[in-house]
This record gives sequence, structure tokens and C-alpha cells, in this order.
Amino acid sequence: MVTFGGDATSPYDRIRVRKGEVIIGRPLRWDVYDDSGQLLLSKGYIVANERQRQRLLEEGWHVRGELSSVIPDPEGSAVDDEPSIGGNPFVTLDQLTLRLEGILGMIQRGAADVGPQQRIRKLGKIIQVLCKHEADASLGAAHLHHETPYPYRHSVHTALLCELVARRLGWQPERRLSLVAAALSSNVAMTELQAKLVDQAEPLNDTQWDAIQAHPQRGYEMLRAAGVTDPLWLHAVLQHHECLNGRGYPAGVRGDDVIPEARLLGLADRYHAMVTGRSYRNGMLVKDALRRIFLDVGQELGSRLAQVFIKELGIYPPGSVVRLGNGEIAVVTRRKGVLGGPMLAAIANRKGEHYAQPLYRDCSDSEEYAIKEICPSSSPLPFGVGRLWGY
Repeated sequence: MVTFGGDATSPYDRIRVRKGEVIIGRPLRWDVYDDSGQLLLSKGYIVANERQRQRLLEEGWHVRGELSSVIPDPEGSAVDDEPSIGGNPFVTLDQLTLRLEGILGMIQRGAADVGPQQRIRKLGKIIQVLCKHEADASLGAAHLHHETPYPYRHSVHTALLCELVARRLGWQPERRLSLVAAALSSNVAMTELQAKLVDQAEPLNDTQWDAIQAHPQRGYEMLRAAGVTDPLWLHAVLQHHECLNGRGYPAGVRGDDVIPEARLLGLADRYHAMVTGRSYRNGMLVKDALRRIFLDVGQELGSRLAQVFIKELGIYPPGSVVRLGNGEIAVVTRRKGVLGGPMLAAIANRKGEHYAQPLYRDCSDSEEYAIKEICPSSSPLPFGVGRLWGY
């Protein structure tokens, strides 16, 4: 028996990678393991060069039946009319965002028989599937994908960050699911205000500040009234703006009384808000946001948690826009892996002229592809964000 991806797998369920299945410049269709069952490259990784291709052909195995173009419904039959979910994670995230908008809207209107606990948990389980099989693309979406309304996109991307970091912390799936559900619903009491603030350059007025201070308590009460009974979920929503030093809100809870799930949710919420642009300003550079997480937010929410968060994202998280040694502008698509990396998709030459399609680079190949600096990501991409990941 060989352990593949954490599951005991019979040798007869393994299939050797074949020549026609590994094409330079195309994403892998499944996770690829070595003879001992260790993950070499994850599904969706774009093979950059002949060296990587040859090693995969020499050492690579995938699991029989693993390939699927559809993410299954994690709970079987649908509770509501849900869209068909295909293999493109960026389309999936857009669908999730639209569904979340509908569910939160029903909670806000006090609609009877909403069943939000089951519906939001279903969205959370799909996020868990995405983070397991499309972690790098999910991180890329959190940094680059801005096609849906900010309040709901922010909640979905915050949930992705929570799931990825909680997996690194070793939290069990059910505990992570409660956290993800909390991230999806933590701003239910202030989505209208969020939509306004994303375009507001002037400082908050007193009414807005009061609404922000009150939204964790109001959200907690709205979710309870709508039928949410999961105590961990509710507790995380109530405390996601509390701090270890007692200077948070709404209750000024301090120290160990602030549960770890609420601290991680608060950290992910702040990070995503930092790196996301507004109509009147660009998002903060990733390196500056990570520095603030380490120096400031870590002091308020826990230094170890901040360190794990930074380690999971990496120095150059997927979605980071960078300048290479040869002057090209590129987007990080994969974090550093066994066979090299980070992987990059070059989108423009040294003069800033956009390419017709992404050109894939491995920054470990040569000095000309080495990352020299992180750049602002204010300019629109010359093509859809999914194409950077081969979709």
C-alpha cells in the first residue's frame, strides 16, 4: 500500500504518467506523485520546461479515476438551484460569490425558511475542495480576481485564505468548515455599507463608524435569527474584530478569550482588505501587506498565527505581479515546489507591451527569469485571469 495524497492507495490504482499527458505550457490534469507517494506537482500546475517534463515522465504517477472536470456537490442533492460547477476555479468562485449574495440577501430580508446553515456550509465545502486541489489558483483569485461585487467577493476570498491557513495549522475539516462559514457570513450586517465604502475616499462619518463597530454583534444576531446553530461559527462571527490586547470590538474581549478561529478570520479579513484596491487607490503591495501582518496585526492577533499565515502564502503569493531579471512583467501562478518555482506567467515585455498570450517561466531556470521586485497590479490584465493558470 502506498500513501497518495493522504489516502492509502493500492499500487493497482496508480497509473504511470505517459508522454501525451504532459505537455509544456499546459496544466496538469491531476496531482502527480513519485514512487513513494510524495506529491511532486499538483493538479493545474503548468509544466514550464523539458526538464520538468522528463522528470514527471521518469518518476510520475497519478491516481486512477482522479481526473474530473466537475467539482461534485459535497452534500449530494442541491438545497437551492445551483449553477453547474466546471473545472475552471475562477468560474466556480464567481458562481459561489453570486450564490452567497443571494443567501445573505435572504438573511438580511428576514426571509422565512432560508436554511442558511446548510446553504452556506455547502458553499464552504466547495471552497474546501478548491483549496485542496486548486490552492495556487485560489490564492491567485484572492489577489487578482475582481469581477464580482466587492462585499461578497471579499467574503469568499477571505474564506479561501482562512481555509488554506487552517489546513496548514492542521485543523480538522469540520472545524475548518465552521471557520469558512463564519468568513462567508461575518459581514452580513454591513454589505450595503461595504459596497459604499469601496468608492468612498473621505473618512468615515460617525454613523458609518458606529455601524462598523456594531456589525459583529448584529451579524451574530441575524444569523441566529435565521437558524444558524453552530456555536463555533457564531462565536467566530461575533469576535472577528476582537484583539488580544482588548482594543477590538464589539466587546473588548482580550487574551485567550478571543478564540483562534476569530483571530484567523480577523487576520485574513485585514490582509485581503489591504491588498484589494478601491476606486480611489491601488491595493497595497503584497510585500507591504505581509510586513504589516508580521509587525502590526501579529501583535494584535498572535505572532505565531501571523507567521503561519505568511508561510502559507509565501514571499511571492500566487497573483503577485512582479518584474523579472529580463525586464518582463509577470504574474506568480504557483508557489515554489519540488521541481522548481515559483512558476510565472509573463504578460508584458520590458517596455510594458502586452503579450498576446501568457508566456510561462520558471524563476529557478535562469537569472533572466529571477524575480527582481513586486509591482503594483493596477493595470488591467491583457486577458482573463484564468488564462494565467491555463484555463
